Amino acid sequence: MAGALEGLDEFVCYDEFWLSKDMENMGYFFEYCGDYCKEILNDSAFELDKERFIESFMKSDCRALMEIGHPTLLSQAAYDTVRKFIEVDNGNNIESFRLREKQPTYRHMQLYWVGWMYAYIHFISKERSKIIIEKLPLKEMLLDYKVGHEISKEAYYRKVAYLFEQREGTGKGRLN
Repeated sequence: MAGALEGLDEFVCYDEFWLSKDMENMGYFFEYCGDYCKEILNDSAFELDKERFIESFMKSDCRALMEIGHPTLLSQAAYDTVRKFIEVDNGNNIESFRLREKQPTYRHMQLYWVGWMYAYIHFISKERSKIIIEKLPLKEMLLDYKVGHEISKEAYYRKVAYLFEQREGTGKGRLN
């Protein structure tokens, strides 16, 4: 899969046609990745470190291909995206994502909202997910859920873009 990324001098984001599908797919991926991994591995005792898994996915070749509009990856179910990420980016070995500590407690659909917003931020900013998650860490997004899910995605994006503009002077960069 990574070979498809070679030779791309400039980043090209997918067409708006795919936005709602990507937002939905990322939402389900984030919310249910633990359940999907148990099923894929056929191991009901496997406990996934969701945050490490999600952070790795956001920096993966699989996600990069989705960002540029790979039709198979964008059109498949989130379950299949998790499976593809495990197979291709991790060589069918996700032992490194086994939970070693107590999993944080997430609110119902909190992870869904985070994935959904990351996809929206990616599309509007035309920034790569691996850059977005560095500038807007998963833990920060999880904290933002409390207020963020109560406002429109457009308003939340404006807030995030404004914060990055303010951080620009600190060397942390801005979103777009």
